[in-house]
Amino acid sequence: MSSSIPALSRDGDAQSNKSQDFVPISSDEEKVSIDETRPPSEVESVQDFPLKWKITALCLGLLLSVGSSFSENTLGPLKSTFKSELKITNAQYGAISSATSLVNTILPILGGFILDYYGVAWGTMLCSTCIFVGAVISASGSNAESFTLVVVGRIVLGLGSTVIESAGSKILAHWFQYRGLAFVYGVDIAWGKVVVLIAKATAVPMRDSTSFWGWALWIPAIVCFANLIQNAVFVWWTVYHLPKWTHMPTGRSNAAANGSPRRLLPDLKILKFIPSMFWCIACSQILQAGIVGGFSGLNADIISSTRGSTDQIAGYTSALQQVIPIFFAPGLGMFFDKVGFRMLFVSFTSMLWIIVYSLIGFTRVNALGVMILSSVAQSFNAIPFTCSIPLIVPDQTKLGLTFGIWKAFNNAGSVIVDIAAGDSRTLSTPNGGYEKVISFFVAMKALEFCWGAFYGIIDRRYLGGILTMSEHKRHLLEKTDTLNDLSGRRPRNVFTIVGMSVLCSAGITAWVLYIKYSI
Repeated sequence: MSSSIPALSRDGDAQSNKSQDFVPISSDEEKVSIDETRPPSEVESVQDFPLKWKITALCLGLLLSVGSSFSENTLGPLKSTFKSELKITNAQYGAISSATSLVNTILPILGGFILDYYGVAWGTMLCSTCIFVGAVISASGSNAESFTLVVVGRIVLGLGSTVIESAGSKILAHWFQYRGLAFVYGVDIAWGKVVVLIAKATAVPMRDSTSFWGWALWIPAIVCFANLIQNAVFVWWTVYHLPKWTHMPTGRSNAAANGSPRRLLPDLKILKFIPSMFWCIACSQILQAGIVGGFSGLNADIISSTRGSTDQIAGYTSALQQVIPIFFAPGLGMFFDKVGFRMLFVSFTSMLWIIVYSLIGFTRVNALGVMILSSVAQSFNAIPFTCSIPLIVPDQTKLGLTFGIWKAFNNAGSVIVDIAAGDSRTLSTPNGGYEKVISFFVAMKALEFCWGAFYGIIDRRYLGGILTMSEHKRHLLEKTDTLNDLSGRRPRNVFTIVGMSVLCSAGITAWVLYIKYSI
């Protein structure tokens, strides 16, 4: 079954390394399967990994990015502190807060290659090391009252932050490829929201805990060190404790099995093997993540300027966006697993955003209800795409690169939208309002509403309906080879060329805008 996830995930070339085939897990055979010496050929079919291993992988995978997320999200509440203590301007603070975004318009692609070729275990150790070193350099800037040290630290931290998120997605795709993949991606999103809430809620208390404000940076650095230790535990567990048949396939191991020369630097030719339908979706979503992120950054100011609320009340109201996804995202993931209809929710979510933007920008209705609806829309925003990527790209030796490309698209789009929406000279009305910004947001979401219907059409025509069907139905069809050799999973040069051209153009635009408006 070359089209099925189980067959391809064991090995980028299903026939190149038969010795790495999985063994089935059942109550009678679990003890035997742990024995590394037992030939996989003795077992007839693949079932699933043991539940205790999956839970352990889930916990360790969710914890991988806690340090970087916690450190990054303490910055917002400390804006006034940075300005007063480091004696910097708003533009210089913008350089601090955006330092990780710019580098991540390029780095996720290189990081994805490292994860796929060398393996997640050592790739995450490199990322965690960069995150810890960057957090320490940034925290040292508070002692030296050095703006330069803080910025350099954020850049070094950014070298690992986005790549380690891709690693987490790749880990979950490996361990939950047979059951519950969308659900655990929902849990991942919910856990990320929890970390963000904790970081924002504790930033000021950490600053005020002693007479030295720098503890607001040093405590996150300590968390990053604990994360590094936890990552070492993950490496020990996956590389040395578990049997070899559970290991993720890597490009390096495949090259050794095929007798191909091993590489030190990325091979750009691997981009030619990314499926055509992934490029189609990624290009059409180039600005959409930035629209949602841009609104999240502006909504508190919109509420205070249009409703006459105080900054504190507006901040509390906008913070509701982070709460509801904690409960809704896992439920939606379970719905995708049990029922399907992933792309239908793209259009449905776009419709919710149009209602939210229209109510907040063109009416004076109570902002509390609008933010609750916004929180529901945010719960549904990312997960349809996140849980669909492993279905479109079933080869796990290319999954890290694919997630890296996806994040590079999102990061480039976010920088473009953030700067465009924040430039009052081009998008704000003469009275300083946000009508033009909101109109732009509504227009982009109306376009995405149409994209959702288009995705459904290409799913049925070129992907056999795998994005629409339930997890159970997909596995049944994979067993009968019905989904074998789907045209949408095959690469096409024209899609690759157009996709890389759009990504390069967006990246260059993001850098030019950043240099023009932020430096």
